[in-house]
Amino acid sequence: MDVLGVSGSLQAASSNLLVLGTVADRLPAGTAFHVFASTGDLPAFNPDLDVEPAPEAVARWRAELAAADAVVVATPEYAHSYPGHLKNALDWVVGSGELVDKPVLLITAGPGGGVKAREALSPVLKVISSDLVGAISIAAVRQKYDGTELVDADALALVDQGLAALVAAASARSTPEA
Repeated sequence: MDVLGVSGSLQAASSNLLVLGTVADRLPAGTAFHVFASTGDLPAFNPDLDVEPAPEAVARWRAELAAADAVVVATPEYAHSYPGHLKNALDWVVGSGELVDKPVLLITAGPGGGVKAREALSPVLKVISSDLVGAISIAAVRQKYDGTELVDADALALVDQGLAALVAAASARSTPEA
């Protein structure tokens, strides 16, 4: 199984990259995981640019999404929503469909937990037909790490529950019906 991590933060020392590191550590053995390089490298969405061949960064974004069996999005909250570059990245796949029926786990993390970001992003993921298997928030996220490791039992339980749902959905999707 291949899982793609997507960070909603462009910050090098992002809490959301820490969360994605925790995700990588807690996925079942044999699961491949990597984080998409940067949604900040994508050009601003413009339907006039959405032609074949797609701009190089867009083609790379779409290819990595298409190759993944499941996706974990970890994002902070900015101004009661989620970052604009993440919206831009999602706009690039509305028409091309790489997230259609793809299991997605949404994790919002930050000082307040990113509840408003979760509330804003969940309907976007649904309208582009992703299979949103869970949406969790981790408040005071930096205080729940010992530097690089998530040590808060409640937060770990939420991550584990979300990953169990993600893995189950991805496994069911790859298993042919009897």
